Amino acid sequence: MSSKILILGDGASGTIMANKLRFLIPREDADITVLGNSPMHYFKPDGIHIPFGLKMPRDSVKPAKMLFNYGINYVQDEAVKIDVNNRKVNGKSGKEYDYDYLIIGTGDRYTPEDIPGYAESALHFYDYNSSIKLRDALNNFKGGKIVIGPSSIPYQCPPAPYEFTFQLDQYLRNRGIRDKTEIHYTYPLNRAFTIANVSEFVEKYFEEKGIILHTLFNVESIDAKSKKVNSLEGESVDYDLLVLIPPHRGQQFITDSGLAGPSGFIDVDRYKLNYGNFDNVFALGDATNLPVSKAGATAHFQSEYLANRIAHEISGDVYFESYDGAVACTTVTGPGEAITLYFTYERPPRANFNSKMDYLLKWTSADTYFSGMVRGIM
Repeated sequence: MSSKILILGDGASGTIMANKLRFLIPREDADITVLGNSPMHYFKPDGIHIPFGLKMPRDSVKPAKMLFNYGINYVQDEAVKIDVNNRKVNGKSGKEYDYDYLIIGTGDRYTPEDIPGYAESALHFYDYNSSIKLRDALNNFKGGKIVIGPSSIPYQCPPAPYEFTFQLDQYLRNRGIRDKTEIHYTYPLNRAFTIANVSEFVEKYFEEKGIILHTLFNVESIDAKSKKVNSLEGESVDYDLLVLIPPHRGQQFITDSGLAGPSGFIDVDRYKLNYGNFDNVFALGDATNLPVSKAGATAHFQSEYLANRIAHEISGDVYFESYDGAVACTTVTGPGEAITLYFTYERPPRANFNSKMDYLLKWTSADTYFSGMVRGIM
C-alpha cells in the first residue's frame, strides 16, 4: 500500500525535501504532496548582493512550481491547522489532507510589528522587495551614520548582517563616501556573532575597517522622528539610515495548532527531527527551534538525513543514522573574499583565513542552488 507523505511549505526546506524523497522512493511506494502558495521562490542569500547592484534581482527568483521534480503533487494551498492525533491538516481552501508522514517546512515569518517605529524607518534585505527598496535607499545615500544589525535572536542566516556590513564598507569606498560615513553594528549578544571563534574573526575585521560595534543590543523601539534606535538594555544609537533585521517568529498556525508556544518554533528532537512522541511528524529548517536551523544550508543537510530515514522505513528497513547538526555556509568577509564554515553539534567551525575561491563559491551559489541543491541532487 502506498504511503502518503505530506509536506507543508514550498520554500527551501519543503522543496528540497520533496525532491530528495522522490529520488529515493519509487512512485508506487509513496505519494508525495506539497502544500504551498508561493508564486516565486527567492534565493535569500542574494540579499547581501542586490542592494549594492552586484546581482540582478531577476536572477535570484524562479517560479516555485518549476522547481519540483516529476512525480510530486504540488498543491497551491495554505495549511491553517494541524491535527497530529488524527493525522489531518486543514487547508485555507477548506480542503482536508490526511497523511502517513507529515513534514513541516513552513519556515518563519517577519514580525516588524513587534518593534514600535519599525515600519516608519527601518529597512532590511531579507526578502525580494525589501532588497530592492534598500538598494534604492543606498543609491540616494550621500553620507552620515548607518546602523546595521539584527533586532533580536533568532533570525535567518546568522552571518548575513555582518556579510552585508562588509559589502557596505566596500560599496561606500567605491563611491568615495566612506570617509563621510560612520558604520555602526549592533548585536544582541556580548560579541559580534553567536559562535565565539567566528566572532573573533569578524570583530578583527570590524576594527580594521573602522566599523563600530555595539554588543548586548536587543532592539526595543525606534524613534523615527528623532532617528534613534533604542535597546532593551538602555542604550540608544542615532542613525541616518537604519538597516535592521526584523524579529522572526514561526508561523501563527503552528502555535494555534498547539505544536509550539508564542514563538511559533517547533520543538523537535535535535538528532531525529521528530515532533514530541510522534515518529511520523517532522520539522526542519527555519520552522524548528534548533539553534543551527536558521539557514537554507541547514535544511539541505537535514533533508538528506530525513529523506533517507523515511525511504528506509517505507521500504521496510531500519535506518540507524541520526542528524548530527551539520551546517556548511560560505560568508563574505570583504571585497572578493569569503570564508566557508562547516560545523556540527560536536565540532565547532574553523575561521582561519579568507579565500577568493570561497567568494566565487558564494557568488555562484544561486546557480548551484537552483540547478542542483533545490532539485535534491546535491
